[in-house]
Amino acid sequence: MFRHLSSSHTNLKRGLRFFGTASAQKQAIAGTVRPHWNYVLLHTHRPPSAFEPKPKSPLDRALAMRAREWGGLVNFSWSPEQRVSDAYAGLPGAAAEGEAEVYAATVWTADQRRLDVPEVSLRNLDAVEAQMRAHALGQGPSGCAPDLHLYVCTHGARDCRCGETGGEVARALQAEVERRGIADEVGVGCVGHVGGHKYAANVLVFPYGDWLGTVQAVDVPGILDEILERHGSAGSHEGQLPPLCPPFWRGRMGLDKDQQLALFSAQG
Repeated sequence: MFRHLSSSHTNLKRGLRFFGTASAQKQAIAGTVRPHWNYVLLHTHRPPSAFEPKPKSPLDRALAMRAREWGGLVNFSWSPEQRVSDAYAGLPGAAAEGEAEVYAATVWTADQRRLDVPEVSLRNLDAVEAQMRAHALGQGPSGCAPDLHLYVCTHGARDCRCGETGGEVARALQAEVERRGIADEVGVGCVGHVGGHKYAANVLVFPYGDWLGTVQAVDVPGILDEILERHGSAGSHEGQLPPLCPPFWRGRMGLDKDQQLALFSAQG
């Protein structure tokens, strides 16, 4: 009986969190995603929980400066399944003297396309950045993105809220995906600082580019339900997709602040 009561209380708490958020609070969260039209992930061997507070990576800095020209943001990501480069296994910005940072990378676009890059370094940056730019601008071949990928900011050295709450949410997502037997369809990973510590835990949903904030572990089953429902019906939706998980929606890749707020207001 006590187990049943505990389960009911957990479900009630989850429902209140998911549907009972005050309008003013939701409005404060919506529109807080920095405008961008592409997102570049540099794949690391170790999770963001091991990163320095502000990794000083020459490659990250150089690529980020170029990516701004085509509306791109650059970050580091980790997951057990993602491809990594064998040429460098160190932390971002921690290369020894004479050693070069080398990463595999993924580029996501606002129109839900994905480009996988086997290797990027300062040595081949000109050629790889040109490839990324062409992909970002819709030129040349590119792969579609049929699978879901969820990334949680767990950069605890940058802000403890991301480390604690982000870590809890990342573990809860991984456990829920495994419990449902959908690990082949939904990837769960971690990313470095995304901006907005006070919105921890922050979750990035690709290929759609939606950002969710103030997520807690108790919210994970309901959020995953809605993400899977969106993924199953996205192809039949005409026009701009509505905000994903509105109580937690910070914004979306491909929209500026005013557009994010307008889309949020339109969904009622």
